[in-house]
Amino acid sequence: MTVGTGEAECKGCGYTYDPKNGDPDYPVSKGTQFQNLPDDWQCPVCGGQKDIFITKQKEVAGFAENQGYGLGANSMTGEQKSLTIFGSLLFFFVLFILGYFLN
Repeated sequence: MTVGTGEAECKGCGYTYDPKNGDPDYPVSKGTQFQNLPDDWQCPVCGGQKDIFITKQKEVAGFAENQGYGLGANSMTGEQKSLTIFGSLLFFFVLFILGYFLN
């Protein structure tokens, strides 16, 4: 199963629209997803129309039927799951070490 990232790449010149940056020349504010851009928006590099862009997708682990179950981890990507697991391991390791130094 795939989900959209909000980014898109121009087939004509390779320009990548990133919603984190927006497009200050049009102007398009930061945080605007590619799907929500106006129909008359054009590539700032080559002037290509919106329909020649390829939207970028991310692979979500698991089956589409199972995405609504659980505590929300089913809709996370593999990168997000790894960050959550190893981040919590690091947090508890630091917590236990700090508890050791209290004695």
